[in-house]
Amino acid sequence: MNTKLQKLLPTLASIAVGIIPVFILIHYFGVSRKLIIGWGVLSYVLGVTGFKIPIYHFFVVKLLHGKLSNLWLSVSHGLVSAISELGAAFLFFVFVVPKLTLVQLIGFGAAAGAVEAIMLPFIQNPLKGTPLEEHTSEVIQRSSASSLIQWMSVLERALALSPHVAARGLVYISFISGNIVPAVLGVLTFASVDGRVYFALLEKWPFDNIRVLMKIYRYIALVAFFQTVMFVCFYYYLM
Repeated sequence: MNTKLQKLLPTLASIAVGIIPVFILIHYFGVSRKLIIGWGVLSYVLGVTGFKIPIYHFFVVKLLHGKLSNLWLSVSHGLVSAISELGAAFLFFVFVVPKLTLVQLIGFGAAAGAVEAIMLPFIQNPLKGTPLEEHTSEVIQRSSASSLIQWMSVLERALALSPHVAARGLVYISFISGNIVPAVLGVLTFASVDGRVYFALLEKWPFDNIRVLMKIYRYIALVAFFQTVMFVCFYYYLM
């Protein structure tokens, strides 16, 4: 197979991971484009670019790196990530989309996973300008030579769809029901995934190694399963 085509196919597959669920939700379940492509995407953009990135750079990188152990840095990063993204979703639930059906709620959450799946193949190093830039660049460079690793990144994007939906769903359930437990579980489980990956980067795990990737992916899948079960249970118990 042509080398350029080999490198292009995983990128196209990752884009498909983002587009196909959105297409199905819109055309087969009647979720409006405005909700997914509009409010869902805007919520994700606000959470990441408006909250997460600035707080991460000014708080985690400038204030905490060099002062905390890798474990506590990972916990801090995970919480910043979870509170930023889910906090933005909460603001949209309060002020923009306060009444959602189950399928609409799934569509709103799926927008975040879709954006990531479409954008990440085109972002050279998401940790550029941080203490992890050098290690991340080395891993990306080594990984680019392996088509299997590139396809593994597609798997990771597919796995990430469920946590995006379930975590936001748990926050919505707390907003509607007034019970804080689902939101706390959503924040903690979301933080545990991002924190786990950040810890692996701090410890310089070789992410171009299949066994290391599978270890991370198994953890993501386990958390995704737990989140989804909790989302379904709380939805039908509290809503």
